[in-house]
Amino acid sequence: MFKVTDVRGGGWHPVTGGVDEGEDFFKGAKRELEEETGFDAKNDGKWVDLSHTYHFESRFGVVEERSYLFILNGKKTDPKLDPHEHVVCEWVSLDEAELRVRFDGQRNALKLVSDILKRE
Repeated sequence: MFKVTDVRGGGWHPVTGGVDEGEDFFKGAKRELEEETGFDAKNDGKWVDLSHTYHFESRFGVVEERSYLFILNGKKTDPKLDPHEHVVCEWVSLDEAELRVRFDGQRNALKLVSDILKRE
């Protein structure tokens, strides 16, 4: 979980972000993972499309987000944080992550992750 800077709204969230022009949701997710963590989206783990899309109202209007799971290979590695976006990162349980997020769409995505990991 990432603690967002107060300037960007504060609070905790998983890796999130927008889709740049010319990107689809998956390309945007890979880019955001690399920007926010320094992890290599192609070689440091595997991706699972959660098939979870949700909408919410932002200061820019209605936003659509799609959720993906990135399973990091090997040992737990601390991400390289961008100090303009995040204050700290903490590895927490899924239950704790669900308690920390403010938005229902993110909470629902974390519940899907929990269900997937219980099956594996």
